[in-house]
Amino acid sequence: VDIDWEFPGSEGNVGNVIRAEDKANFLALVQEFRSQLNAYGATVGKTYELTAFLPADVAKIDAGIAGGVFNSLTFATVQGYDFYGAWAPQTNHQSQLRNPAGNPAPANQRYSVVDAVNKYLSIGAPANKLVIGVPAYGSGWTGV
Repeated sequence: VDIDWEFPGSEGNVGNVIRAEDKANFLALVQEFRSQLNAYGATVGKTYELTAFLPADVAKIDAGIAGGVFNSLTFATVQGYDFYGAWAPQTNHQSQLRNPAGNPAPANQRYSVVDAVNKYLSIGAPANKLVIGVPAYGSGWTGV
């Protein structure tokens, strides 16, 4: 089972409902899935994986991801892409490892894989449970 909640405690798509209890609810959801998968697996003699798709934005991690979630996950895929795109007011790197000098984005909208991984490690994620999602496509701009 792969859980893709975009994103607990913060907006994914415009109009998504955001509630203060999203962080606790996401943790409870993952724990309940793990409990049920383990119980069912015991009856059929199988082990089931539980994964989640998680944000790379440090503010979204703070708002919605509790470190304890990794106790129940087999691994998590960190969204290492779509940092910037057609929705942004300027061109920028779509999937950057580090924030480059001169990043034109406002300070609170600078994203990188390194920042995301460091944040997950700081809240207790085991490094061997972090998978970095990378794009297999490119973006282009016109009029620049």
